[in-house]
Amino acid sequence: MEKASQVSVQAGGKSALASKARVVVYFEVQPRQTLSWRVAHDGELRVHQAAAWLTRHGDPYDYWAKPGDVVRLMRGERVWLSSDADAPLEVSVTSYRHAGTTQLRRWLARLWPRVSKTSASAF
Repeated sequence: MEKASQVSVQAGGKSALASKARVVVYFEVQPRQTLSWRVAHDGELRVHQAAAWLTRHGDPYDYWAKPGDVVRLMRGERVWLSSDADAPLEVSVTSYRHAGTTQLRRWLARLWPRVSKTSASAF
């Protein structure tokens, strides 16, 4: 397994090696066009070919990301990405799945309809 997909976890003073599944999405930015999206999960944006122009909502600065640069994205932020290259620009966004959080969310999703019906009938 790659080093990038393994994370050292501190649990009760003991260090354990836990594997996290990662999701990588590749997309292209067409020449002289701007993409905008709201980030759904924390992740890393990687530029693969030419320089990309990046703007973040609430950040007074614009960034030029060169090929090989990695930019950390936070869940919920809005991002604009553009390129002035003559060919489409390849970019990837990598996010990591947290197994414990996902299982908890599934359990709460199954439990929530039962809880909401009980609380609604109490009023």
